[in-house]
Amino acid sequence: MLILNGVLMTEDEATLPATDRALTHGLGLYETMKLMDGVPVFFEEHVARLVQGIAALGLDKPIDKPELAEQICRLAEANGRAHNGCRLLVTAGPTGGRPNLLVQTDRREFPDRPLRVITHRGVRVSAQYKAMTVMQSYFAQRAAHAAAMDDALLVDGEGQIFEGATSNVFIVRSGGLITPPAEGDILPGVLRAKVEELATAAGVPVVEAWARVSDLRPDDGLLLTSSVRGIVPVERVDDVALLVHREELDTLRSLVGSAEKASADAFRAAYL
Repeated sequence: MLILNGVLMTEDEATLPATDRALTHGLGLYETMKLMDGVPVFFEEHVARLVQGIAALGLDKPIDKPELAEQICRLAEANGRAHNGCRLLVTAGPTGGRPNLLVQTDRREFPDRPLRVITHRGVRVSAQYKAMTVMQSYFAQRAAHAAAMDDALLVDGEGQIFEGATSNVFIVRSGGLITPPAEGDILPGVLRAKVEELATAAGVPVVEAWARVSDLRPDDGLLLTSSVRGIVPVERVDDVALLVHREELDTLRSLVGSAEKASADAFRAAYL
């Protein structure tokens, strides 16, 4: 089941106009949130970014937060609360027509182990917003799978690290964290911002700085962050082996887990 423009329906029943600019021009936005027992995590932050993107594209699609909250919970209930991901999609609609809002839930499974990743040259388009034009990420992930690897890092011609194919990046070094600045071609991830905020509050130094793959040291660690997947360690980038810093990883996961629970509780208090 899914919800299209406020109506609960099956996937076969859901249709969009063939002239919707999401289809003809790839013009649209999306957000992916984690669900905890049918309740979205960091709802306010995700909706704020979605609203910012809608304004940037000039779409006439106001977002009513209580209404959207109700739709997410209704859909999670209809799908048995078995899903751990919620995806919001705003399409631009036909020229002169109304945008559309699609709410989906799904179940996502991830490897419970450190990842092996490749580097892939290229950056995402309109990275400041969660744009539907994610072809660069698709190519990167397809290249990773062809190389029998788990995922990919997006880099430029000099090997400068931007982000993961669908994630943000943190280097673990000397008890602190280094992450590329969220500007230009890097998505300002919701979980990325939370990790920065929580780590800093816990006394873990966080520096925003650029780094190349060639700058990685044998004793460095590398973490990928995304809303549904959480914080995942990387043990190899191409042929470079890295350490998995278990203490730092456990600390960050504990901090984020507590923040996720607090966010879900705040959502219940505000909308249920």
